[in-house]
Amino acid sequence: MHSFVVNLGVVTLLTAALSVKELLKWYGKEVLALNKVSFDVDEGDFFVIIGPSGCGKSTLLKCVSGILDWNDGDIYIGGKSMRDVPAYKRDIALMPEAYALFPHMRVYDNVAFGLRMHGRPEDEIGKEVENALKLVGLEGFGKRWPSELSGGQRQRISLARAIVVNPKVLLLDEPLSHVDYRLQRKLMEDFKLLHEELGNTWILTTHVQEQGLSMAETLLVMNNGVIEQIGRPEEVYKWPRTVFAARFVGNINLLHGEVVSQEKGGCAVKTELGELSGTFAGDSNLIGRKVAYGVRPENIVINPKATVDNKVGAKLTGLYYFGELVEYMFKTEGAIEMKARTSPVECKLGEKYTIGWDRRDASILERPSMIEGLNIEDVIYGR
Repeated sequence: MHSFVVNLGVVTLLTAALSVKELLKWYGKEVLALNKVSFDVDEGDFFVIIGPSGCGKSTLLKCVSGILDWNDGDIYIGGKSMRDVPAYKRDIALMPEAYALFPHMRVYDNVAFGLRMHGRPEDEIGKEVENALKLVGLEGFGKRWPSELSGGQRQRISLARAIVVNPKVLLLDEPLSHVDYRLQRKLMEDFKLLHEELGNTWILTTHVQEQGLSMAETLLVMNNGVIEQIGRPEEVYKWPRTVFAARFVGNINLLHGEVVSQEKGGCAVKTELGELSGTFAGDSNLIGRKVAYGVRPENIVINPKATVDNKVGAKLTGLYYFGELVEYMFKTEGAIEMKARTSPVECKLGEKYTIGWDRRDASILERPSMIEGLNIEDVIYGR
């Protein structure tokens, strides 16, 4: 709940914008939605929670906002416990997934609703609403009805209604799930710029890896009510701590293996493709243990000219063209599929090639998940 900053010999105690401590939430007696979840969100952070549908993201935001109560643990906003504090007394605003605009109110009144609930005078409300609409790029839309707006415009009005009250913490639950891909990309840019301009704390949920990696300053990977990993986006992507985190945040080639030797920062692993080397950032003794060996497709080189630490032979069996990048599908002699994602190269289907990668680009993963016995594929694909 607190962090320390040392400045010229003076230690300053900082209170997190949001602290969640050992939060437990049951739906009835059978569904455990949040299993002792704990994390802190720094002041001014753009904090993104990513995970598959049903993992507890929306439940967590509803508990923080005051829509839902919880069974155990606590939530602190600005260092103050939110236990038994009603939603309207919390210094937060929530932008729900479905936007939830009032259909019987014009845009102006939708945006002004929160300010009126706080008893602000109408002359101040007018200025604040006008400013909020300007911030989201919809200045002059105040007299329109929600039914007259496009999906992207309704999304922006919902955001304006949330930011107009100037909350300490702004919660955005899957805010980009109901707009097309091109508009998603534009809004992702707009969100980042607006966050920088406002300077408050944003907490956003999504199940889309691109949104999480590109918008987050801090990324939390969630799975079935627990935290798999939390850190900077590049840290989670490059050094995943579990197979689930590696699989959910980006594409990755995974092999089964057993560690045959270990030195500081790395291991040699016996896999289906032979002995391969990779990095391991932990301090566990892995010799003789079963692990997963992972390498991202963009780190695989086709017919590498320079010396690389790991090489295997494989036949090109397919490719997917994405414009500036091509995803090449290879199959090794042991029928193991490997993907390489790179700029277009001269390759022919059915021909054999050498693919390779450096040890620093391969991860040794000692845990499938933070949940023992989890079928990762079933969770990721919603089975």
